[in-house]
Amino acid sequence: MTTPPASAPAPSAPLLDADAAHRHRTVTRRALDRPAPGRAAAGPLAAFVLTHPLAERTVAGLAAGHGPYSLVHLAQEIELHHPPRPGAPLDASAALDAVRVEAKGTRLVLTTTLTDRATGAEQARLTAHILLAGIRAAEPHGTLVPTASVRQEAPGDTVSRDLAIDREWIADYGHAAGDLNPVHLDPEAARAAGFADVIAHGMSLVALAVEEAAERYADGDVDRVRAIGARFARPVLPGEATTLDLTPSATGDTVAFTVRSGGAAAVKGGWLRLGPGTGAGR
Repeated sequence: MTTPPASAPAPSAPLLDADAAHRHRTVTRRALDRPAPGRAAAGPLAAFVLTHPLAERTVAGLAAGHGPYSLVHLAQEIELHHPPRPGAPLDASAALDAVRVEAKGTRLVLTTTLTDRATGAEQARLTAHILLAGIRAAEPHGTLVPTASVRQEAPGDTVSRDLAIDREWIADYGHAAGDLNPVHLDPEAARAAGFADVIAHGMSLVALAVEEAAERYADGDVDRVRAIGARFARPVLPGEATTLDLTPSATGDTVAFTVRSGGAAAVKGGWLRLGPGTGAGR
């Protein structure tokens, strides 16, 4: 595997489609047994949905010619400078920050950014930690920086709620988010990859935390969530007893979260940072 240029610009990202953003949030909230959201706010996960195709193409290009592999999403961080606006012209780019060969394969740190085409101002920065399991022919590059964490000196009370994750919801989320990886949709493909059944998208669990935290701590305004971090520890299978734990800080500007499934942490070290109200509402 040859390390690509540090930064690779791409064709313009798709414009944020308000209907698509609404479908994404509507499907997400179904697992929380919450009604469909209003149409004004797209939420921070819209930035991930917009840049995901570029990230997929970049990783596939890196892995091309190196034989079969499995992609494992280890962690994700999102920094949102401005809530995405439907119809705003955006450009996307990808930068490979680090490459390291490990026992199980090649670990990558990939950053994608969204910028306002008219002003050049950065709208969102997303950093993914990825393992390409089975690929070990890589040229080391950069330095692996640990994922960010949030320490709460005086945390508030933790609240927990069950999540309704079944096979139908996983498939519906994949179509709403544009992530049609067969391990999420096809039981045979999932078993071939070493799973007992299809698995929930890691970012679907983060999306659930975002929606629930916004309802409880941000007056329902999902666009107040301006930064997110999470590490993915184990897959979540349909029908497993799955619980979301939320712990706000004493100041109310951050919320720590964990998703537990099958008696173990599936998403750990999760955190959200809240900003001021945007006026967009729900």
